Amino acid sequence: MTHLLISGPPGTGKCKILESVSNEFDNVVWVTTLSSAEFVRKRLGREDVWIIDTFTWGKKNGGGERDIVVSNPLNLNEVSLAVNKVLDSIDGKYLLVMNSISGLLIYHSYQRLLHFLRTILVRVENEESHSIFSLVKYAHEKSVEVSISMFFPNIVENEGNSVRVVKSSIPLEKNEFGFEEAKDIIRRMLLESL
Repeated sequence: MTHLLISGPPGTGKCKILESVSNEFDNVVWVTTLSSAEFVRKRLGREDVWIIDTFTWGKKNGGGERDIVVSNPLNLNEVSLAVNKVLDSIDGKYLLVMNSISGLLIYHSYQRLLHFLRTILVRVENEESHSIFSLVKYAHEKSVEVSISMFFPNIVENEGNSVRVVKSSIPLEKNEFGFEEAKDIIRRMLLESL
């Protein structure tokens, strides 16, 4: 399995981990639900990343050729089409990053979102690629968080200075790591679980 979920309260470093791990991959597709494509591109400092922006409403002028703005994030089909269109254009393996599932839960029921996630995760797995999703912990009912986590064979929780592995598809000697060490563990969980 090649999927990982990282959860944690706001401001605990989920984005920093996502950014660091994504630097290890050549083909990256970043789906942003909580900030604009322009903001993400500045943070990543990379022009070769595909960014699907579900945060910025309507068409935006001046975006790069790899910036796809979903004009209506209320339409989950439009989000799905944008993701699939970008994945269709990529040759070889890739890393799909979604930051954050919580941003889509603002507009959609968790049942619809679970169907969307399942479809995307199956595609990524069939293409022997990798995905990492984030979820804002405590922003949703516990039953929603549990339902979402069932799709992921690898789950880590970020609480600031430490990262705890909740579920792993690879054997680990311990389950609590510092921030720097956690990035290496997450990379291993993605790459060694094929």
